[in-house]
Amino acid sequence: MRRGALFIAALACLAAGSAQAAPGRLTGMGANLYGNSFFHFGTPNLKSFAVSSVTLGKVRISLQRTRLEEVQRVYGGTIYEEGGGMNLARWLCYQGPQATTWLMSNTLGGGEFIMMVATQAGPAGGSCDEKDVPPPQMGIPGLGNSLSQLKAHFGVATVGSHSDVSYRSDRPAKDGLGTASDAQYIGYVVRGGTVTGVGVGETTAQ
Repeated sequence: MRRGALFIAALACLAAGSAQAAPGRLTGMGANLYGNSFFHFGTPNLKSFAVSSVTLGKVRISLQRTRLEEVQRVYGGTIYEEGGGMNLARWLCYQGPQATTWLMSNTLGGGEFIMMVATQAGPAGGSCDEKDVPPPQMGIPGLGNSLSQLKAHFGVATVGSHSDVSYRSDRPAKDGLGTASDAQYIGYVVRGGTVTGVGVGETTAQ
């Protein structure tokens, strides 16, 4: 989703009430990925996008293109909402016996399109529905993998101040003007050398 001109369209979409949402509280790995202070995404450290799509059981998710309601139709659950304006968050959260998964939209996604997917081992509290939905498969190391496996896959695995490992890649957006760029960011939480949380998000910036 593009800032600038598309921001107006996103606000119009929100005003139209693109998805029915209930008040909620975003926590855990979902809040870590959604916020701007946990991970260290400031500098690109990957040459290309590492995640092409996300698979959630029988649902294939394309970031910035798949809607929250498309996943809701398959697995049910409540679309929750917190904040407003540029700080709007809307999400589905499925808490299973082994892991909790968030699918999130923001203002740039019109509160409708999935911009971020995150999962963590165990429960997270906050606003989630108890449903045994398979953890997302992103085509990269996931829950239970080791720090050495991250380094083997990505070529680098620097642990940050929040026990995080952060990756980012930028590329020119397909806007025909050469004035926009797409960014994909991947965040891991590592405890005792083992991945306990992972998330991926995308945005398009003018």
